[in-house]
This record gives sequence, C-alpha cells and structure tokens, in this order.
Amino acid sequence: EEASRTGETFIHPFDDPLVIAGQGTVGDEIVRQRPGALDAIFIPVGGGGLLAGIAAYVKAVMPSVRIIGVEPVDADAMKRS
Repeated sequence: EEASRTGETFIHPFDDPLVIAGQGTVGDEIVRQRPGALDAIFIPVGGGGLLAGIAAYVKAVMPSVRIIGVEPVDADAMKRS
C-alpha cells in the first residue's frame, strides 16, 4: 500500500497480492459451476492479475487443468515479456 500526501491509499489494479487473491474467486466459481469435466480454462491477459488469481486457485484444487492465457495480437505485452 502506498499512502499519498492526501491520505489516500493506492490499490494496484492487478499487481497486489490481495487483488490477485480476490481474482481467485472467479476460479472458484468456474470450478463450482462447471457442468462436467474441466480440461482447460482460457483466461484473458491484461496486467496478469486475473490470470494469476484464477490459476492459483484452480491449480490448487484441480492441478491437471491447463491454464491458457490469451491476449489480443495488438496488445501482446505478455508475449513480449
């Protein structure tokens, strides 16, 4: 957490452990609501927080599920990294 001079706290939109943990709830919903077998999950990649949260949760409870990050061709920061 960073405090500003005005007393406000900056919460990073994707590079924060608590935000990533919160994104893991999406993985929980996917696992609980799947109608059958779950082989892979395709997750959009922006800053990486959503992918990290979902992957951390799903891999903890279903390690055999493949996690595949997807991003637009013209916004390929993850690929370039």
